[in-house]
Amino acid sequence: AVDALKLAIELEKQALERYREALPHVTHAQTRQAVEKYATEKNQQIDSLHWMIMAEEGTLETEDAPAVEEEKPKAGKCPFSGALAEMGVDITKMGDMSKMAEMMKGMSPDEPES
Repeated sequence: AVDALKLAIELEKQALERYREALPHVTHAQTRQAVEKYATEKNQQIDSLHWMIMAEEGTLETEDAPAVEEEKPKAGKCPFSGALAEMGVDITKMGDMSKMAEMMKGMSPDEPES
């Protein structure tokens, strides 16, 4: 498997070289964008193949990354309550529309704060 992957890298490198040779001579913008995209993708494929070879050879050293803890909402059940609280919005008043004006006071950049 390793030999086949190494051969694949060589072929990908040859294709990448051809794309790079063609780029200076490309006249159409869309063609240039497509060729540049193909060249970028070839670079990524070559990098991926290198990692695959290292994994197959057993030379790839991996670290056990600590499990990422899910971020918990800062307040209440609403996932946006923490962000809203940081903006000065108390969502506990959201259900009571009579307090809406009080809650929104001073938030508009058009109104002067008192």
